[in-house]
Amino acid sequence: MNADLSIDQLRTFVTVADVGSYTRAAAHLYRTQPALSLQIKRLEEQLGTRLFERNGRRTRVTEAGDTLLRYARRILDLNEQAVAKLSMVQAEGTVHIGILEEVAHGPLLELLTKFGRLCTKIRLTLDVATSWTLAEQIEKNTLCLAVANTSFRRGPVTPLWTEPYVWVCNATFDVAAHPSLPLVIDPYPCPCPIGAEAMLALDAMERPWHPVFSSYSLTAMLAAIRAGLGVGLIARSAVTPDLRILSTADGLPEVGTVEVGLYRSAEAMSDAASLLFDFLREHLSQAEAITALS
Repeated sequence: MNADLSIDQLRTFVTVADVGSYTRAAAHLYRTQPALSLQIKRLEEQLGTRLFERNGRRTRVTEAGDTLLRYARRILDLNEQAVAKLSMVQAEGTVHIGILEEVAHGPLLELLTKFGRLCTKIRLTLDVATSWTLAEQIEKNTLCLAVANTSFRRGPVTPLWTEPYVWVCNATFDVAAHPSLPLVIDPYPCPCPIGAEAMLALDAMERPWHPVFSSYSLTAMLAAIRAGLGVGLIARSAVTPDLRILSTADGLPEVGTVEVGLYRSAEAMSDAASLLFDFLREHLSQAEAITALS
């Protein structure tokens, strides 16, 4: 048995154990469920024992998993403390970071808060905007870092995770009752490739459509969809329980995914910017997820 345990695998193991679900753990870690399953499988093969078992709809640790869990928490805590003390405590400065609205309400903000607690001398300023706006600000060096759709990059970007998009409506909306599909979309012509491709797919299948509400604000679009104005195209992670996901069975074309990445401006070379860049890349990178899906 290889005695060296991977910090990344242990972090995945602890997260699955804490939330009791691969699906919820994948959302929390910004990775795919197959990638997490592969990590746990490799860890179990390395240790020669099962770490999880299914109990109804919940995933629970086995006896061996419970033993590992106690050690894993201590290892992760010590690793975090060492990194924080040795590389962060003395760093200071201001880092201006932009994030895509779709991820502004999730674990990413928790990560930034955690970074702020570790690096008390580094001040973070945060902008929430569309991906094309963030990419433009990175190019103009008005932002240090950004987490956004990589479709708008004009230079190197570090891939983080893949975000699927879906058609949604409210619980009572009847798609079949609308000969011309009312759409809640970005202002048309849509600068977002996934939206533009979706409109072309509707045209290709000769499905009439018309915009009823246009906005660059995800919050505004969700409000319009919930009000029953029409069908929207949003990131899967932004779907809430009060919305219904539509499919080809509802007469709509399949939509693809976008890649979310970590942008860094050419002038963001300070120690503070480098620390935050490395911190986000370490916690959000899905290198193993990409390997698992290839």
